[in-house]
Order: sequence, then structure tokens, then C-alpha cells
Amino acid sequence: MVTLSALPASAAVMQSPAHKLSFPALSGVSASGTYTKTSRGVKVSVCVKDTARANYAVAADVEALNASRKSSSEVGAVSLGYNQTVCRSMTLHYTSHLQVTEFTVNSKGQVAKRSKVKNIY
Repeated sequence: MVTLSALPASAAVMQSPAHKLSFPALSGVSASGTYTKTSRGVKVSVCVKDTARANYAVAADVEALNASRKSSSEVGAVSLGYNQTVCRSMTLHYTSHLQVTEFTVNSKGQVAKRSKVKNIY
């Protein structure tokens, strides 16, 4: 006996395979992540680890922008304390451009070092 089954169009999942995010190098920060394009936007997961005792906090940021780069949404992970790792995930609704950056923060809450912005696509 042969049976055929079909899902309605609304149940079909439009999703590409996960791609790794590549962050620019910044001393004292280790960042990683993935992104997947879906029918609702770009699902992003980002992790950041503080690898230097001198840092008060470190952060990694992923920003999705529209075609004109005038509107954006972002997700970031912030780690407080040496050797601590923090991860965050979110679906970002703009899909034309994706860019990443990292930075460190001193004990006064000021940005001490910032990496260059890297365009993923």
C-alpha cells in the first residue's frame, strides 16, 4: 500500500542551513555565532566570552539592516567577568544586510576598545 502526504503551504518551512558568523579579531574577546535565513527573517545566535582579566565586560553585536540601511534590528550578548560566556538568540526581521562587531567595556561603563564592523552579507 502506498500513501501520499502533503503539507499545506502554510506548514512548509522555508529555512536555509545555518551559517557561521565570523567576528573581527579583538584582544580579550572571543565571539561566535550562527545565522539562518527563515521565512520570518534571520534567526541569529551569538555567544561572547571574556578572555582577559583586564576587561570589566565584553560584548558581541549582530545587526540586521534593510536594503537602504536606514532601519535595523539587533541582538547582542554581554559577558561580565573573566572567563564567562553568555549566549543570546533572536529572529531579526530585516534581511538585506547583516553585520557584526565586538567591544570591551571598562569599569566606568565606557567602551574601551571596539572592533571594526564586519559585513557578513
